[in-house]
Formats: sequence, C-alpha cells, structure tokens
Amino acid sequence: MKKKAKKKFISWFTVFGLRFLMFVIRILPLKILYSFGSALSALYYRLAYKNRQTALSNIEKALGSRVSLKQRRMIVQESFKTMGHIILDTLRFGDLSYGKTKKTISIEGIENLQNALKKGKGVIAASAHLGSFTIIGAGLAVRGYKTSFVARHARNKGVERVIMGISRKAGQKVIFSRPVHACMRLCMKTLDRNEVLIIELDQNFGTEGVKISFFDQPAMVASGPIKLALSTQAAIVPIFIVRINAFEHVIKIEPEIELEKYEDADIQIRENLQKVSAVIESYIRKYPGQWVNWIHKQWDVC
Repeated sequence: MKKKAKKKFISWFTVFGLRFLMFVIRILPLKILYSFGSALSALYYRLAYKNRQTALSNIEKALGSRVSLKQRRMIVQESFKTMGHIILDTLRFGDLSYGKTKKTISIEGIENLQNALKKGKGVIAASAHLGSFTIIGAGLAVRGYKTSFVARHARNKGVERVIMGISRKAGQKVIFSRPVHACMRLCMKTLDRNEVLIIELDQNFGTEGVKISFFDQPAMVASGPIKLALSTQAAIVPIFIVRINAFEHVIKIEPEIELEKYEDADIQIRENLQKVSAVIESYIRKYPGQWVNWIHKQWDVC
C-alpha cells in the first residue's frame, strides 16, 4: 500500500512541477529562462555519468576516431543542452500566438512538401529526434498544414494529458504507437485526408526492426513507415528542425524520396528504409550536438 501511495505522490508531484514550469515560462523573460535551462543541462552533464559515457561511446562508434575526445564531450554537452531546450520549447509553443510561432520557426524547402501533397495521398514526414522535434507540427500548423505526430505513451498519464493539451493548442494531433492496430488505422486515416504524418525513424527498434546500416553500423530500424507508404502510396518526405539560436528554429524539408521497386518484399522494405535512414544520418552528422539520441543504445542488439 505504501508503495502505491508513493507512486501516486510522485506522479502528482511530477504533474504539479510540469504545470508550475509552464507558469514560470509565461512570466520569465526568454533570456533568463533559457539561460537557466542551459545551466540545468550543464549540471545534468556532470551528474549523469552513465548517460554521458553511453553518449561518448556512441559518438565514437558513429563518427570514428577522427573526432577527438574533446570534440565528443562538446557534442554531448550540446546534446544535453538540446534536451533541456526541447522541454522549454514544447511547453512554450502551446501558448504562443500564430504570429510569434511563424516568426520563431522559419521553413526551408516548403515547395517539397507542397509538391508531395499535390499527389493527394498524404505525406509521411520521416524525421528524427533532432533539435526541438516536438514543435515541427506547430511550425507547419501556423502555415495551414494539418499534422499528426506518432509518439509513445508516457509512463505518467498525468504528464501525457498535459502534453496532449499543449499539442492540441499548437495545432498538432498525437497518435500513440500502441496498440499497433489502432495506431496504423489512425495513420491511414491521416494520410487518406492528405495530411502530414510525422514519424521519427532514428530509434533502435530491437528484434522487431529491420537490420540496415546506420553510421556504418548494423542497426534495427522500424519498417512500419515504409510498409505504410507502399500500401497507401503516400509520399515520404524527410523533414527536420534545427536550432539557429536560443530562440529561433528552421524546419528543413527535403525532396520526396522515391521508393525503389523490388520483387522481393523484404528487400524492397530494407533498401527503401536504407535510403530514408541515409538522409537522417546526413542531418545528424551535420548537427551532431542537436541529436538527443546519443544516450540510447542504438546498436546493442545487432
């Protein structure tokens, strides 16, 4: 009983802390707010030994020995800082006006998205946990594009409800990845309405994934988005967001990836997944400090 009460209190305290942070965000000047977030991220870098070592190891695997230990540490520090900014950006953009959101998030390559939507089959936005990825939908929504974001359920249901409310206010729907059948049904409905479906494809999917090469290492990546594109004829368009400075972002939209046709279904999925992952990898190489997945074990199951 004590364990259950403790768990309930921690859950309540977490939601209270989140709502309090949302209040603080509304009243503090941005410069002070983001400076404080950066300071907390620097403290996290000092204290989170296990995550820090995992990130350093992953960077060495991915980028090779040509990246010095000093450079690897700088990448990890920036990555941890990005994590802090993601939290602030996610909470802040739910309350921003359309005008401020549009001014804060610029877009490059919007014609690539427009051309893909002209086909009328919807767009699968192949993305990554890069920059403040949670606000891509907000940046597209203020320009009239309807978006849905595929995400995992939060462990804390109270936190999940708060985030769902913020997403709705920012003009972005959330589709949960579980249960799988419900997720696929909602994804297909989104594409059928010729909307944008944002999916991150940079996570280790374990034994359920398809083995491809990621940073010249074997990695297990989710095949669902490729299967979905092949079955619905939706366009796959790489879309990322990167931070320009403390307060400004740019959404970068690449040309549609033309899927290759193969007689063997497994080869078709693997080869096309490799094409998509190659674009994701190129962005991570360009902005390594803005990728927050260095702390995860990307290649441990292969």
